[in-house]
Amino acid sequence: MKPSGRITDNFGEGFNYKIPEKGWFKLKGFIPEETIDEIRASNDIVNVVSDYVRIRKQGNNYVGLCPFHNEKTPSFMVSGDKQIFRCFGCGEGGNVISFIMKLEKLSFPEAVRFLANRAGITIPEEDDPVKSAKLKELKEAHEINELVKDFYRYILANHQIAGEARSYLKKRGLTEKTIDKFQIGFAPPSWDGLLRFLDKKGYAPEKLEKLGLVLHTSKGKPGFYDRFRNRVIFPIWDIRGKIVGFGGRVLDDGVPKYLNSPETIVFNKSHLLYGINKAAESIRRNDQAIIVEGYLDVITCHQAGIFNVVASLGTAFTREQGKLLLRYSQEVIMAYDADVAGVHATMRGWQLLDDLGCRVRVVSIPDGKDPDEFIRTHGADKFLDVVRQNAQSLSEFNTDRALEKYDMTTLEGKFKIASEVIPSIINISNEIEKNEAVMKLAKRLHLSPEAVRAEVGKKLRTSRNSWLNRDKITDARNNNDNRVSGQIVSGDEDARSKAEESLFVLMLSDKNIFLKVKEEIGIHFSLRLEYLRIINLLNEIVENELDYQPAVLFDRLQNEPAAEILKRLLLIEMPQDNRTQLIVDCIRTVKEDEIRKKREELLEKMEEADKSRDQELRKQLLLEYSKLI
Repeated sequence: MKPSGRITDNFGEGFNYKIPEKGWFKLKGFIPEETIDEIRASNDIVNVVSDYVRIRKQGNNYVGLCPFHNEKTPSFMVSGDKQIFRCFGCGEGGNVISFIMKLEKLSFPEAVRFLANRAGITIPEEDDPVKSAKLKELKEAHEINELVKDFYRYILANHQIAGEARSYLKKRGLTEKTIDKFQIGFAPPSWDGLLRFLDKKGYAPEKLEKLGLVLHTSKGKPGFYDRFRNRVIFPIWDIRGKIVGFGGRVLDDGVPKYLNSPETIVFNKSHLLYGINKAAESIRRNDQAIIVEGYLDVITCHQAGIFNVVASLGTAFTREQGKLLLRYSQEVIMAYDADVAGVHATMRGWQLLDDLGCRVRVVSIPDGKDPDEFIRTHGADKFLDVVRQNAQSLSEFNTDRALEKYDMTTLEGKFKIASEVIPSIINISNEIEKNEAVMKLAKRLHLSPEAVRAEVGKKLRTSRNSWLNRDKITDARNNNDNRVSGQIVSGDEDARSKAEESLFVLMLSDKNIFLKVKEEIGIHFSLRLEYLRIINLLNEIVENELDYQPAVLFDRLQNEPAAEILKRLLLIEMPQDNRTQLIVDCIRTVKEDEIRKKREELLEKMEEADKSRDQELRKQLLLEYSKLI
């Protein structure tokens, strides 16, 4: 309902947000606001976002591809000055805590603790027993996995039963330094070696079962047995370097050849990339990631000095893994095996990565070898030459596959080849690259470029409706915020609305301006409830003598309409010149509009007084009206 009457006289009932004695953050997971301020100040948003998104400086801000929706043109912006982020595509925005909450799917206190850990800040233990229990469970899971890693490492390094495993790793060309770097171990063939070791450490088998380390017997006497037996063990780390699971490779002909930990409280293979904790910095520095299939492909590459290499855990590449890569680079080389499973995995992975906005190329290792075998045979330099010279676009890769299936000497064969390759050409967003792909396909099929281009046009027209619908949705979404350029776009807003918006932008940027506006027209001057919500919180910051950093408001405005308003206002850049005069003009506009509203209200009341023939009331109202004039 639209407010009526003199809003500065009666507004504020039901909107009393103030919590006395500097306690306005106490509700957030029982973490003291002083600690939250310290954590926020210790985690510069540009540095934090850079851990997840590849951003580049543009003017005073940083831009990159949004991690919250799929896009190929950067619409994601980070402001170091204001300590906020905003995507002009999907509308997400907030401060550094909001960013971590959204990306890591954490609650407010969990995100604060995440950032505290990143900055090395200790948070007093909270009283919430449920959250405390969960934190304890996570911590214990990581501690157990560390013990498991140490157990397997000890067996490999010291026990005679691991002789075959040591020989296997030596045969694969791994040095002691590399084995130590990747903490490779060996699970003995006994049924309960790990179980007995952890039992002595005081861990119940039921707890180990939840972490996928042991299995419950389904036959005979009830009990438990080790999941990994007679396997070379590869610890799996998350991006923060915490061991979250294990992969095991058999030494004989047993199946499965590779066995991973199951899904647990800390292990979700669709969100992980093997080696990412060791490769992330190199991927960012080289602006390129190489994806391979197996643990040993990664390890051999790293041993050879090629550090920007990771592996998907299994051949099914996932969207979450793609988003993880996008934190460090858009440039991705897929070097999967050339067998049928590898080709299918390449196709699926390429499409996922392309949809996310990556620039994807595919490498076919000569003679059907995997990267591990090729490097051991030919060396790292030859492998890098293959990557540089043989990396293909998807259309080229598809052409090679199609040429193996169909007879190019026949018209029917050419049509089938073109039908398989053209969809990947259509999906190329860059017109220059698309034209180059058309030219290459035409040359391979001995056709004119015009003929191939005509077929591309046909295919494109059949799917145009769905693409147009998608673009309409995108355009509508983007039009929700028409202030990308930093200019205040008024549309049909009147002078009062523009004045209020200008005042709010200026108040958010400077505490002294806030104090001046408060002195001149109070804090209840706006016609918009969202503005009033924001200014009440700003007033709390000032009255409680907290650090005047409006980005902290996002911590209190989660999932509120005012948060959307704040995202927009914080990114509007007001001119630096004549700010004093601008403030005066805006305040005068608000005051004049208040007077206008009051005059209209008095005229309505005088009309009612005339109808009721209440001359005394009319005389009183006329006097008030005269004073306003």
